[in-house]
Amino acid sequence: MNIVFCDIDGTFQNLAGPIPQVNFDSIEALHKQGDHFVFVTGRGYGQLDELMNQMDSECDVIFGNGSGYKLVGDEVKYRQCLTIEEAERILGILEDRAIFYHIHTSEGIILKPVSTYQKNILALREKMAFMGETGKEIMDFKENFFEEQQQVSNPLAYLKEHPEVKIIKIELMEASDEERDLLRDKLASEMAYVFSSFTQCLEVVHPQSTKGHAIQEFMEKFPEATSYGIGDGENDLAMLAVVDVSVAVANAKEIVKEQCSKIIGDCESGGVGNFIFEELIK
Repeated sequence: MNIVFCDIDGTFQNLAGPIPQVNFDSIEALHKQGDHFVFVTGRGYGQLDELMNQMDSECDVIFGNGSGYKLVGDEVKYRQCLTIEEAERILGILEDRAIFYHIHTSEGIILKPVSTYQKNILALREKMAFMGETGKEIMDFKENFFEEQQQVSNPLAYLKEHPEVKIIKIELMEASDEERDLLRDKLASEMAYVFSSFTQCLEVVHPQSTKGHAIQEFMEKFPEATSYGIGDGENDLAMLAVVDVSVAVANAKEIVKEQCSKIIGDCESGGVGNFIFEELIK
């Protein structure tokens, strides 16, 4: 049996762009021959509705960089989430330094009113100006996305008032590379793992909330299977380190390509689906 673990953003799907049909077709072909396809994403499970609605059959999903999972036919389950004490420490640093952040929870994303961060957003737009129209599209998408999320005046107070809400991760966007490097050191602790993800972003999760830990647990059920991991970003490194065959899409970061045994086509051209058909379909 083959089990393919695949990142979504930047690997299976370009940001806000159409998903190549070959990717969907390859999942169907894998399932028909008795193999597994598992999405492994930094997104929360609630952010996957649009993607799942485009599929003909359900897939297993590891979400929140390993903080939770949803197996076909089962309820959503959570593994390792940030504690409220650790969240208070992290948010204190971000508030003191006026950083643009949002919080992924078991009930969706929460953040302060987007109007609070207009200076931060303008700085991010200027930072991405070198990307031309692509940079503008990214920031337009991000800003519209945040406007649609739950906005609260005091995220920490909200979390304390709702102890049933699980804190999957805290994500920030920062235009200054120097500030982002400084934050990476300040935010890290024994109870918080910090890594870069999308352009100008950092994410903070529980140290055992990684794609690697979650995949190792998943593979305990299939000790004889061959595992494949396909990714593009730094948060995929933990996944690529534990699978049998590590695969990077052509648009992956260099640090990811260096760790992989195979480089395939890029995200936009359907590299994932073409690889599956060429290498795994009998």
